[in-house]
Amino acid sequence: MRMAENGADDALRRWWERTAAGETVDRAGLDAAIEQGRRKVDTGAGGDLERRLLAVAYQDRWERDRTHFDDADRAIALWRRVLDDRPGEGFAAQLCGRLLAFRAERTRDPRDMAEAVRLGDLATRTLDDADSWYLSGWAHLVRAFSGGQPDGLTEALRRFGTALRRGPDDNLRCVITREQLRAAFTRYGEGRLGRAEFRDLVERGHAVLDAPGDAALPNQALLAGTLAMVEIGTAVPEGRPHDFARCRALVARYRDVELPDPHLRAELDGAQAQLDHFAGTSGDLDRGVAAVGRLAASGRFSPEQRETIAAHAALMRTGRAVEEGDLAALAAAIEQLRTGPDPAARGLAAALTSVREAGRLAEAGDETAAAAALARAQRELPGDDPAAAMLGAMLAHLTGDRSPGTGDTPAAAAVRVTALAAEVRAAAGRGDIATLRRLAAAAGPLAGLIPDDYPMLKIPAMSTAGTAELEVARRDPADHAAAARATAHLAAACALAGGPHHALWPQLAIGHGHALRLGNRPDPARSRATGRSALVALTWQALVQADTGRALEAVAAAGRHVRTVVAWCAQDAGDPAADDDLVAVLDAGRGLALNAATASRSMPERLTAAGHPGLAQEWRATAGVGAAPDDNLRVRALHALTAGSDVFTTPGPAEIRRALTATGADALVYLVPADDTRPGLAVVVPVAGRVRVLTLPELRAGRAPTGWTRAARDLGPAGDEGPAGGDAFDEVCRWAWPAAMGPLTELTDGWHLRRPARLVLVPTGALGLVPWHAAHDGRHYAIERLVLSYGVSARMFCASAGTPLRSPRSALIVGNPGGDLPHAADEAHAVHRDFHPGGTLMPHATADDVLDWIAEPGRGPSLLHLACHGYVDRDRPADAHLALAGGDLPVLRLLARARSAGLDLDRVVLSACSTGAGGSLHDEAISLATAFLAGGAHTVFGSLWAVPDADTARLMYALHHQLSVRGRPPVDALRLAQLAMLDPAREPLPDLPPELSTAGPAGPRSWAAFVHLGR
Repeated sequence: MRMAENGADDALRRWWERTAAGETVDRAGLDAAIEQGRRKVDTGAGGDLERRLLAVAYQDRWERDRTHFDDADRAIALWRRVLDDRPGEGFAAQLCGRLLAFRAERTRDPRDMAEAVRLGDLATRTLDDADSWYLSGWAHLVRAFSGGQPDGLTEALRRFGTALRRGPDDNLRCVITREQLRAAFTRYGEGRLGRAEFRDLVERGHAVLDAPGDAALPNQALLAGTLAMVEIGTAVPEGRPHDFARCRALVARYRDVELPDPHLRAELDGAQAQLDHFAGTSGDLDRGVAAVGRLAASGRFSPEQRETIAAHAALMRTGRAVEEGDLAALAAAIEQLRTGPDPAARGLAAALTSVREAGRLAEAGDETAAAAALARAQRELPGDDPAAAMLGAMLAHLTGDRSPGTGDTPAAAAVRVTALAAEVRAAAGRGDIATLRRLAAAAGPLAGLIPDDYPMLKIPAMSTAGTAELEVARRDPADHAAAARATAHLAAACALAGGPHHALWPQLAIGHGHALRLGNRPDPARSRATGRSALVALTWQALVQADTGRALEAVAAAGRHVRTVVAWCAQDAGDPAADDDLVAVLDAGRGLALNAATASRSMPERLTAAGHPGLAQEWRATAGVGAAPDDNLRVRALHALTAGSDVFTTPGPAEIRRALTATGADALVYLVPADDTRPGLAVVVPVAGRVRVLTLPELRAGRAPTGWTRAARDLGPAGDEGPAGGDAFDEVCRWAWPAAMGPLTELTDGWHLRRPARLVLVPTGALGLVPWHAAHDGRHYAIERLVLSYGVSARMFCASAGTPLRSPRSALIVGNPGGDLPHAADEAHAVHRDFHPGGTLMPHATADDVLDWIAEPGRGPSLLHLACHGYVDRDRPADAHLALAGGDLPVLRLLARARSAGLDLDRVVLSACSTGAGGSLHDEAISLATAFLAGGAHTVFGSLWAVPDADTARLMYALHHQLSVRGRPPVDALRLAQLAMLDPAREPLPDLPPELSTAGPAGPRSWAAFVHLGR
């Protein structure tokens, strides 16, 4: 701009002279120039030159900080005054049009768009330079993208081409090339631009980046992001592989470039997110998802565009959640799609929900119901939404619609091989080896058509190919080639997945382990190691969930995988390493949801020890949930821990032996039920010596272990017949002796201890409902010959073994809060009066009362005694709860509390029904008793079934007598109290208070219901 010799304010003149000379004036100098210029213009003392200089100054300040449009609005107003006086001036038209185009891009105001187009065209007629032609093209592009100009893209492309022919400088050349690509990409997608012409423009864009000259890094970065988006968006329609390596290099090259506009930063991060999402890489997906989420809230876009971006962000969150196995995040992403305004997104959400249900049904073996769910998903998919196209094609194949593919593209190959997965499962189920051979021959080449750059597609394809070959090799052991191909396919899938953090790792690793045991060169040791890694993955999947309910859902298949790897270890019996592996495998699948609660509580300490104090602080500040919805803190934290961290590993025999020594126990014993192909096992880890494995053919989890349970504390008098008494109970006690306790007693007798052996039992599967201490040989109960404690897992036993035994100095005693258990009330009063008079008796305690008391600081060693109703649904153990005054105290609430702060309790006595019963998810061992143990309690007493009110009160009084008066350790105190109930002549009961006195010994099911867990 030419300046007159005088007439401008000195401050404004000095700012302009320095700016025109290429100097950057600091913000204070710019603000001073604007303030002095504004006063002169507002008072009417300034003329045309002052208005021009002030407009340029406002524009300069806006360019430095584009977070709001106040300065841009002021500059536009000034330029309009200039143009009112000189309507044909190209320079004013160009600068005003530029600002209007920026504003129109954000506001979508049609008047701004029309005026920007008019001024851009005016500038081209008067200036005819690269800047003016670029502005004109950009204004047409903005209006076209808003839907306000049908032929705007054509006009934009023509004007951008002219601008490039006018010899722009390097910086403007980079900017024009990017905008040209944006317009061409849209036209190409509409089918209005030829492929050759479009590819020529793409290659020109790469050429500009290869020789950027003096182009500013921010503009190079945005061009790189646009080229990456173009590559991602055009490969599938063009029927060619994505060049992801080129895309990654483009985006990575400019990842840390500072951009002047936060919207532009979000655009570049969005390109990275798109790349990671479609390429299936872990990369910087978290950052990218958050970036797209910010774009969805940006004022730069219209409400309609923001809705579209928000739906896309939800799709990206869905992909991330699927890869990471985060069930809560997946449900939230699907819900976001379901509740959004876009009908296509809502249809896609319904389809994804049905696909999830199909997967669950297939995992459970119900192929018919799974097929129906897939058919429903296909019907629910939106018919005209590009995001649904791939899923729709896959569903069409899975449900029997074998319409032709679009060629041998990676996408088409993935669709076809995915369709084969269901056929492989069906053929394996009916043992059809001929069909399996045909499917294996088809799946391998199809998987080979998918490059490794497509891990999201390649991994399941290789898994299907490997599984088909594996099923052939298992049915024809002489087919060594099939075994070798299975091993190669599944090893490749594992390599692409990258490790146990991948959601598909359990299935991949189990399949790979199977394959390693076949062929002419089996590798049992590597097979077991691979199988153990599958169980590490299950631990990961439990830990990544934000709550215990989701953790239970995530590890629903754990028992099946554990049984598979246990069988491998049993096949390799005789190898000491195999026996040690057997112990680790048995423990790896136990109590995963409980372990997740414990690990969450201690995660900050683990992260700090691993050298990540920043992550530890984030965890403490947010209780592990992250600072924002897209903050995937749990996944970041788990990645930060090494695979050897104790959060993923299980204790081996050496660590178990140290815990046995600390507690005075002689052995830890896993009880493993038989199945259709394998006998039952007792895996014994003694305090000294090698691991022993006893074969137990009768250890089957049939009707005897499960047929007598029922949930209600007030079952009735001990002599009543019913589900918890009579023949059913006698049957299970008689069965339990030859099934396990007889062989174990014979083994311990050989130790010549001269005292009852002390065993910690870890019963797996349905065996967790058996009162092993009540096993009967026709003359004696097992409790008379052994001291038995129970454990969820060796991991939890070792954790509790490290806590010292302490006599309680504070106590909370609750009795009959519901008012319908009179003996529970008497029990609570007697325990308080005779054993803990300094404690707190709270007959009508609420759940909040109990939790508040636990959290009270400075209580010292403590005891919690709850005499009330307890309830458990065997099919939904996570719904177990204690009935307190005014409401329930559920398992999930205890575990939610345990995830952030441990329960500071030394002893917990759950004098209620079924508080130790784990329901049908037995390997998870979720119960009220184990929830307290996982939450931090050192010792817990709970019951396996419904117990009668009066006899329970007597047993509890005897237990406290042994603990408090005779000073017995907890496991001995319960055993002696039970022996006293069994035979008072052998082990006399304490003098009972009158309100608890009853005549004669109690029935065995009264005393046998209770078990000891922990220290």
